[in-house]
Amino acid sequence: MSRTLEPSKTFIMHLQLLLILVTAAYKANALLRFACSQLVVERFDPLVTPGMVSPHLHQIVGGDAFDIGMHADNDLPTMSTCTTCTYSEDFSNYWTAVLYFKHQNGTFQRVPQRPGELLGAANGGMTLYYMQPTNGGKVTSFKKGFRMIIGDPMLRTFNSSSGDANNLNFRCLSAGGGNGGTSGAPGTDTRNLPANACAGGIRSEIVFPS
Repeated sequence: MSRTLEPSKTFIMHLQLLLILVTAAYKANALLRFACSQLVVERFDPLVTPGMVSPHLHQIVGGDAFDIGMHADNDLPTMSTCTTCTYSEDFSNYWTAVLYFKHQNGTFQRVPQRPGELLGAANGGMTLYYMQPTNGGKVTSFKKGFRMIIGDPMLRTFNSSSGDANNLNFRCLSAGGGNGGTSGAPGTDTRNLPANACAGGIRSEIVFPS
């Protein structure tokens, strides 16, 4: 989902983006949480525009086998020799569109990513959660070449009937509390970007289906 920020000038001094990708887990009561530093920032989106330059910029983390094509017959995790993730067994790739800040003079500035709270020496990037499904269903491992995409870059307003819109939320973080600021009170997530300055940055959360 593409979004434009138009808050006060002071907002840019504090605005940092924390991105959390949430997806499935492996077994009962299981939770896996780890940071992935930034790999590249490029106009590449192998799922939407494979082999071509993307219409917009993406920030990518994960295994070093990422490329503009990523043919579906290839199992990219087995082709990678290293990963930017602190969980070194994960050679997958994860990416999102870039968030921009719009200045009052009409110019745009890319919002930098920051590591999540208390996750060590990660360099920007994302925090990933693999979580236990709540329906008690059977969990299986990803198949070779598995890919998943979520979101609609054409959405400009929140639509409660849209699954894509409901799987994205934001939280205004307070200052301190580790690399990315403290999380703030539970239940403070919003469907729209915070209108006020956030001393610890903004957490952006994308929930993938199980």
